[in-house]
Amino acid sequence: MKILTVPILMHDSSVCFFDDGKIQEYSMGERITRKKHDHTLIKNLNLLLENDINFFDKIVVIKHVMKEFTESLDSIIDTLKLFNYKELEILDETHHIYHAYCGFYNSNFSEAICIVVDGIGAVLGGTDIEMESVYYLNKNKEKIDLFKRTRKFNLYNSIFEHYEKTPYKEQTVGEKFGLISHKFGYNALDGPGKLMGLAQYKNKEKKLQYPYNTNEWKQKVDRAYKLQQETQDHVLHLIKKYTKETGIKNVVISGGYGLNCVANYHYIKNLKDINFYIDPICFDAGISIGAAYYYSSYECKINSLSSVYIGHKEESYDLTGLETKRVSYDDIVNLLLDKNIIALFQGKSEAGQRALGNRSLLFDPRIVNGKDIVNQIKKRESFRPFAGTILQEEAHKWFNMLSLKESPYMQYAIDAKQNAIEQVPAIVHADNTCRIQTVTKKQNKHFYNLIKCFYEKTNVPMLLNTSFNLGGEPLVETFKHAIYTLKNSQIEYLYLPEIEILVTIKNKEFIYQ
Repeated sequence: MKILTVPILMHDSSVCFFDDGKIQEYSMGERITRKKHDHTLIKNLNLLLENDINFFDKIVVIKHVMKEFTESLDSIIDTLKLFNYKELEILDETHHIYHAYCGFYNSNFSEAICIVVDGIGAVLGGTDIEMESVYYLNKNKEKIDLFKRTRKFNLYNSIFEHYEKTPYKEQTVGEKFGLISHKFGYNALDGPGKLMGLAQYKNKEKKLQYPYNTNEWKQKVDRAYKLQQETQDHVLHLIKKYTKETGIKNVVISGGYGLNCVANYHYIKNLKDINFYIDPICFDAGISIGAAYYYSSYECKINSLSSVYIGHKEESYDLTGLETKRVSYDDIVNLLLDKNIIALFQGKSEAGQRALGNRSLLFDPRIVNGKDIVNQIKKRESFRPFAGTILQEEAHKWFNMLSLKESPYMQYAIDAKQNAIEQVPAIVHADNTCRIQTVTKKQNKHFYNLIKCFYEKTNVPMLLNTSFNLGGEPLVETFKHAIYTLKNSQIEYLYLPEIEILVTIKNKEFIYQ
């Protein structure tokens, strides 16, 4: 059964074409429009038409009822008329169940408690908003049990006005992050991630650099830390409550709060007998996938994702007019050893918020001020940390993995061991943690081989890995986007491992300030 799911959301929209138990095509709105967190999908649908993907047994449109999205709905319906389909269904539904399905059917659990926590959620009956939901899902049962749902305010009122008026102690996890993000001058979508990074400077304020080392910012650190502690303990309480009541030891975490890698590590630290799966596409861009699973689960066997490399893939590279040369892994490592940032572009793009080696920027993690250099080039705040990608077989030697055998989706901020603290300061955060991705040769051959080559030269089996984009921009999707980013930044090198080519675009000399 060929199904196309088209959620009309407030932000981070995506489309998913699902057939024969597998995702055939998937794309996020922002990657095509180049507007971060974009909700529009017309360009994504037109790309399907251009690629002759135009017949479906069923198209499911999941819509909100807000007036400001009426035009989007009308435009999408007009575009869908260009497709061939047997059935078109337009639904005005909650979306937490789709978050749950996205995580659950990729977890390989046969049954699980699915906890969905996000900031704004979806419209229920035109007014209320989902904030927290707890489901029981079983692949062998048709019944879906809903244990808990928290509904909140009327969407037609100003969200931030509501935040200001609601007593802090009565707010849900998402509301608290939205309120504090707003007061710190951040938006409610990008702000929570910044607050998570800032919170880890608690009792480490001396590591904050100008202009973030003032008394005002130290107070912000305290507030961010308190917020982090309160919210992660709240979700921990939910996990304890429903695993105890049901006796089920498998837990799936989804919804936007699932991106909080500090909280995710907090759960496994405190619940050693629970098996966790953190949905790697837990924010709203996973809704189209969850909806595809939801409407297909009784029609066919769903094949769990083996990776999140399900986005755009270049069929060929137009290198006309570009400075190129053939390179080996060894050549790229030598450039890294000379303190260069290397943009890595290959295969299908990663779904989700994390760069996992197909659309990544790489740097030598041993450089003491490496975090500051890369943050300045990426035009981000200096207090924000970077992740590291490490050979899976070496991870336990450098980080306290606890019960984790792997961390392929970069979903945990893991305690660094002393050798990591001393040897890879560019990726160890102020609180001596690091958000790591473990990688195997099977998962990503070229990325693995590159890190292994670096390991052989340095005795360090990891690289600093951050998303291939600049501050405020979506992750690079196409080769054209990659070239554009190089031309408009201080990044000079683009590595295309599948064809063993290095593209060089020289810029004016960069002087770290």
